[in-house]
Amino acid sequence: MASDTPTRPAPDLDALDLDTRQTAALTRRAMGWLVALLLLVAASALALWLFLRSEETREADRRRTADAEWLDQTLRFHFRRLETDLAALAQAHQNGGDDHAVAARHGPWWQNPGRIAFHGWVPAAAPGERSGWPAEMMAAAQAPEHAAALATMLDTTRGLQRPAYAGPFETTDGADAWLWLAVPHFEQGRFTGDAVAAVPLKRLLADVLPAWFLQDHAVALAGASATAAAGDAQHFVAPIQLPGAQLRLQVALTDSAPPMAPRAFFAVALLCLLGMLLALLALWRDSARRQRAEARLQTQLALRTAMERSVTLGLRAWDTSGRLLHVNPAFARLVGWTPAELMAHGGPPPHTPPYWPAEQGDEFEQVQRAAQAPEALALQLQHRDGQRLDVLAHSAPLRLASGEVVGWVGSVLDVTERRRIERLAARQQEQLEASGRLVAMGEVASTLAHELNQPLGALSSFATGLLNRVREQRITLEEIVPVVERMERMADKAGRVIQRVNALARRQETVRLPLALAPWAARVAQAVPLPEGVRLELALPGSDGPTVPADALLLENALHNLVLNAGEWAARSGRTPPTVRVGLVTGDGQIGLRVCDSGPGVPPEQRATVFDAFASHKPGGMGMGLAICRSIAEAHHGHIDLSDCPDLLGAQFTLWLPLNP
Repeated sequence: MASDTPTRPAPDLDALDLDTRQTAALTRRAMGWLVALLLLVAASALALWLFLRSEETREADRRRTADAEWLDQTLRFHFRRLETDLAALAQAHQNGGDDHAVAARHGPWWQNPGRIAFHGWVPAAAPGERSGWPAEMMAAAQAPEHAAALATMLDTTRGLQRPAYAGPFETTDGADAWLWLAVPHFEQGRFTGDAVAAVPLKRLLADVLPAWFLQDHAVALAGASATAAAGDAQHFVAPIQLPGAQLRLQVALTDSAPPMAPRAFFAVALLCLLGMLLALLALWRDSARRQRAEARLQTQLALRTAMERSVTLGLRAWDTSGRLLHVNPAFARLVGWTPAELMAHGGPPPHTPPYWPAEQGDEFEQVQRAAQAPEALALQLQHRDGQRLDVLAHSAPLRLASGEVVGWVGSVLDVTERRRIERLAARQQEQLEASGRLVAMGEVASTLAHELNQPLGALSSFATGLLNRVREQRITLEEIVPVVERMERMADKAGRVIQRVNALARRQETVRLPLALAPWAARVAQAVPLPEGVRLELALPGSDGPTVPADALLLENALHNLVLNAGEWAARSGRTPPTVRVGLVTGDGQIGLRVCDSGPGVPPEQRATVFDAFASHKPGGMGMGLAICRSIAEAHHGHIDLSDCPDLLGAQFTLWLPLNP
């Protein structure tokens, strides 16, 4: 039964050759459109704000116009009623009736005390004649301009046969302003006089204007020259159209709250624009992050492509079925085939690629085995010309972020030349070891000759002397025993020297016992046969001094060689007296045996080779003394160094021994 599970496609490794210029161009165009959209949103928000300001200004103008017209119509309506009432009063006056009784029967002008400050009758008279004016009019006419206005009012009613107004005039105390009204009366076409009245405007405005209007308006009298400030939407001047009067009202809006409907619409539209702006900004940030990620991807892609093309490692990639997916140029150069040819022959198993020797089994199985091996697998590849190549193979699974394995990646390192060099080096090492053995044999022989020279010479001298005295019969048996015992000790010493030198040659550990250095160094130094005239100085502590674990015999040979060498060079310096000094110095966890001389010292160009075997700068020397001293110091886990003696002006050798090796 066939499975319904879709097959995952192989990973696309051709992205190494991906051209990202087209993607970058698309990103730049998208960023350009995004900038255009941001500018469009900003322009829309500005246009919407300007439209709202324009609508609010237009609405404020319309409201001011409506309020001014309403005030004009309302006050003119009330003044027309007053004109009618005054006409009735004039008729009653001509008929000889009671003016107050007639007024009481009329409307609110007469029912509200104080709304009319004065009313009366002015009979017809010649123009400019004031003798018939009531006392109130005479008081109001004290100012010349007021008198002229009142006279003009009376002349207008007579000439035009209609009501006329004058004022408003401030009262003498300045608390109010009166508006004067005159209504003419004609009897059979003949002018008989005027009914006049004075209206206190502040009281009129308080009584006439309704409470709902005064809730959001403050109304006061305005001067003749009063105007609204430019751009001031809260104050305006409302003219009242009355014939002959210059009545102007100053209106202030106390409730300046703008209409909510346009602002609510603007708020909703602004929220939508802000939402769009935030979305565009988020898109901008996402595009910027995407652009930075693409830039990093391009950089990493270029870097990895350059690395993959420049490394000498051969790289290959397979899918999970073993089909070859990718070959880098280094691997193609390694096996002598082109990448295209290798990909053409890279089918899944049991197909065998042309570079793979058949005796090594299946290549894909070896790749999987190399991924589990702790070290690289040593394999062979076959070049196109038939040559076998030694390689080290590594491999690893190709995993997705989810951990799923979608393929394998393997690398091979060509070690053919390295293996050839290793085989050559092995043969050379064998030859060097053989030569080293010969050198070691010569070095051991020289060391034995150097170290056995003294004890064997002493044995020869003792044997010759003993033999001569025996032949001459000048020695007794009792005198022979000490000589033979001393010869035995010298032979034993020679045997122990041979054992120690043999141990050094074989790099065996020496047997070290606690050794008190001060008395031991004094004994060894005093036993050295120095040249005639060379003085020995001992700079040693009076007590036993420090104790170190050491092989006394080997250490005696080293100190003996150093003191003897110092004495020989001190005798050749020409300084008087020639001196050799032996002392002890302490260091960081170590003790030093120091031998100084007054000789010429060691030149700087010879110091690098002074401890080498067979490197002698002394006539007749073998060049083994200092080399043996260094070997003895190293056998005790110490070292020996060379410097200049500051007071004796010769060489200074210090053999350092650890206190706790």
